[in-house]
Amino acid sequence: MGLFSKLRKKMGPESSADEKKLEKVARYQSKDHQVIRDLRVKTLGKADTYIEGRVYCKLSDTEIDVDLYGDVPIEYAEKCAEAMNSMSEDLVDAICRAAKQYCLEYLDAVGGAELNEINLTIPVNENTPPLEMLKCFDISALIIDVPKDPSRTGYQLSGNCDWEEEHGIEIVILDDRLVYLGEFTDESPWTDHSEESWNAAASVDH
Repeated sequence: MGLFSKLRKKMGPESSADEKKLEKVARYQSKDHQVIRDLRVKTLGKADTYIEGRVYCKLSDTEIDVDLYGDVPIEYAEKCAEAMNSMSEDLVDAICRAAKQYCLEYLDAVGGAELNEINLTIPVNENTPPLEMLKCFDISALIIDVPKDPSRTGYQLSGNCDWEEEHGIEIVILDDRLVYLGEFTDESPWTDHSEESWNAAASVDH
């Protein structure tokens, strides 16, 4: 039984609807070196599918999900994963400063008694060193859609944060530049977010 046949049998009938993705996963798993592990095809809604795997995330120092939507090449997802784990110090600093801005704006908007229900890992105020914000949020998924320009690297990171448990945090990167940071609203790296008032990255110099 070939690798593709074994993979299809292992994944069951729910995955047989998209053999193209199964073949793509089988080809990738035959490589000697794989940046993304445990790839599998999963259902999305009633008719669509996507590819899910696991990858190490340096920013959170843990393994996270990686979700590939549409017909995005796995090799492109690999490129995004490698970019995620080789962020420049300037990019990490921009993420932390924008996360601080997002947190402070959210706390200011909530105000009142509801503030007592928010449990921050560390106190966050204007004097909080930006890198300390890494203690207040974590990354749980790397999300990659079909790139508008495959020569560029665009991806989304989603996760949880102390201050906004319901909508969490979304970090969107294009070519080692932060383009969006705020609550998760599934923002594209290929869209101009510079004028969005809810985008904390827009108010941070980077």
